[in-house]
Amino acid sequence: MASRFHRLPLKGLTVFEAAARHGRFTAAAGELLMTQAGVSHHISQLEAELGVDLFVRRSRGVELTSAGAAFLETVEQGLKTLSDGVASARRQAGRKTLTILTDYGFAAWWLMPRLTTLGELLPGVEVQIATTQASIDTTDADFDVAIMFGDGDWSSFHTTPLFAEEVYPVCAPSYLAGRAAPQTPAEIAALRLLHLRPVARDRWYTWAEWFNAHGVAADVGSQDLTFENFQLVLQAALLGQGVCIGWAPLIDDLVAGGGLVRLAAEPLRSARGYHIVEHTNRAYAANVAKLKAWLLEQRAAARRAGVVLPVAAVGQ
Repeated sequence: MASRFHRLPLKGLTVFEAAARHGRFTAAAGELLMTQAGVSHHISQLEAELGVDLFVRRSRGVELTSAGAAFLETVEQGLKTLSDGVASARRQAGRKTLTILTDYGFAAWWLMPRLTTLGELLPGVEVQIATTQASIDTTDADFDVAIMFGDGDWSSFHTTPLFAEEVYPVCAPSYLAGRAAPQTPAEIAALRLLHLRPVARDRWYTWAEWFNAHGVAADVGSQDLTFENFQLVLQAALLGQGVCIGWAPLIDDLVAGGGLVRLAAEPLRSARGYHIVEHTNRAYAANVAKLKAWLLEQRAAARRAGVVLPVAAVGQ
């Protein structure tokens, strides 16, 4: 006899996951293009099948019961496994795709300008770019290769160092118009600073760490601006809104093209950096190998070129 779990409708499980994630049947209905009554009906059917209450209904939303919270873990894992199975089946059916996972900054400022070259490298392959600001773990299976920033410690994955963390203070030439370029960290501290809000301790350099490394005490000023992602930080800098910490290689093209200028001759370095992160059992290994070789060649080419980014001149 089939178990009760095996008879549970997939639609009901999907509705349950959305309702649990949103904490409101109305929000889940909007995501799934259903009515609130339809969501409530699916949840009631699921609770009847399981014989337990999954939610506590309140006037301003719903909360998972202890049984609901435990069931959610199983449902999330099951839906994830199903999604991975569909992706694998599509690959085996001949859909040649290569999914690259990286963060917003690397995707926008380094990878996007090189997509034409990447397309020439992998003819007939659909390259998909996925972005995240979170770390990855063994539950992240929706990528073929990742380019992630960190210390290189990703268990269950194979990692190869790509670019070490090197940072410089940078700004747009327009921000320096009519004033001398700052020559010391103390002078930089007096400018409007553009901050990237850290998502975790020691994830990347902050202004406080940059000033501390140069022996300068600097507090966040009332004129400073803080942003949630590096793409917004760079856009603010390019618009002449202030000075930001710039990460190589993300800023290299912008500095070389004159959109940004460096305010320090030597970079601040750490043991962190961008790494190539690979699954150990991913299909289309030949395409992953081509991508990896291309990335390492890009790194080698930059080293051979001995790229020296210009520094803002006094009186600029």
